[in-house]
Amino acid sequence: MVRPILRYVIAVGGIVLVVGSAFAIAPQIWPPDPNASLTLKNGQIVGETIGFVWAADPDTATIQVSASLVGFRTFPVTVNADTRIMDGDKEGAFGDLGKYTRVRVVYESRDHNRLASSIELIRNGSPGSATSATDVAGDERPPSTGYWVEVGVFTDPEAAGTLAARLLEHNLTVSLESVTLRGQEHPVVRVQVGPYPDEAAATAAQQNLRAIGYQAAVAGR
Repeated sequence: MVRPILRYVIAVGGIVLVVGSAFAIAPQIWPPDPNASLTLKNGQIVGETIGFVWAADPDTATIQVSASLVGFRTFPVTVNADTRIMDGDKEGAFGDLGKYTRVRVVYESRDHNRLASSIELIRNGSPGSATSATDVAGDERPPSTGYWVEVGVFTDPEAAGTLAARLLEHNLTVSLESVTLRGQEHPVVRVQVGPYPDEAAATAAQQNLRAIGYQAAVAGR
């Protein structure tokens, strides 16, 4: 009698865990409707989103933004001369809005178009960034403190996003970093966990990741 009840409790607990994990990562894969953020301020319809740049077209001065790790529900945002682009404490430019760059966009909805009033680039370690993506040339890491654990390198962004989603199930802070390595023409996407304050903490995280079946390597500062 006890064993069937115990099996039932374990089964129910497993279902609850799976459902809870699904709810936790669902917004990272299929984000809310971007129109849900629209509000009326000073007579203007204003929206705000934090997401990744999945495409940038300099000819039309338009970027495609999505809060999804795999690029679902992208929507266009127009950039003009009045758009303020900030990269940390520096003024940025349209050319800084490369693919996989994580951004905070404030925009106005006009005639069924979204016109960006401000775009803030979110680099590794920026306030409020649970995940991040940066587009850099060369094989150097963007400035950040601490150590990282690299879990995978992909030429396919969707594969990188799938791994990132799996890592999020373990309540890890995940970074997607687009890098064009020296001597290579096409960029790759690094999936990393961290940062950690020192090498010992990163090594412990590496061992934990390996113990649950991931290939992991510690990357320095």
